[in-house]
Amino acid sequence: MTEKNGGREKRDRWGMRKRWVILAVVLVAAEVALRLFFSPMRFTAFLLLCAAGLSLIWGFLEARRERKPFRAARRVLVGLLALGLALFAALEVQVIRWSRTDWEAQPAAVVVLGAGVNGTEPSLSLLVRLEAALDYIQDKPDIPIVVTGSQGPGEDISEARCMADWLMENGVPESRILLEDQADNTRENIAFSKAMLAERGVDVEGCIAVVSSDYHLYRASLMWGTPGMAPVAARMPGRFWPLTINYYIREAFGAAAYLVFGA
Repeated sequence: MTEKNGGREKRDRWGMRKRWVILAVVLVAAEVALRLFFSPMRFTAFLLLCAAGLSLIWGFLEARRERKPFRAARRVLVGLLALGLALFAALEVQVIRWSRTDWEAQPAAVVVLGAGVNGTEPSLSLLVRLEAALDYIQDKPDIPIVVTGSQGPGEDISEARCMADWLMENGVPESRILLEDQADNTRENIAFSKAMLAERGVDVEGCIAVVSSDYHLYRASLMWGTPGMAPVAARMPGRFWPLTINYYIREAFGAAAYLVFGA
């Protein structure tokens, strides 16, 4: 009887774990598919891998829930997940709140944050930023425009040079454009652009418009460090909505990392 009961207990445990193992396998398969066929969504793929790991852990704990230590571990896991979701929701609200352009502002300058360049042509992310900047400055003919970004791997020219060329091709006078081509990341984009504007007598503590991808503006505001930043949102075309959702989710984690680690 003891052996039979032991065998039955093992089968019951496996039955309780089976659905979580199946879910983990499905999540891992989805993660692999995203990495192979839609690599820009690698952050979502990473989250799917994390979810697969959680599924296996939860299945293990559920199969042993009659034991007090495992019940306690389940409660701790649920509490941590609830806390994580609450923090994520709070940050995501800020990401969404800053993803607008309709803030009343009279900026003294415009800063366009860089993104990737394909050879000498702007990537999709950079192109939508440039289009948003061009639209924004139509009724602001006198203020300077800082384009900021260095030359990265696979780029034949700097991001700043690419932006300056594109703006001039679309009717912006070269005299309005300030080219900052040393910044390697957002923190440097902001610091070097502020320094360049300050050298030209612009009050960087006042109102400055910053153009970036809509999902990126909250983290940019944290790095900007003063209340004068006016967000100018650049939005991906609607057909790229899965990628946009991926970036919005990723950005909440990026903001958390910046708030905790300053990076």
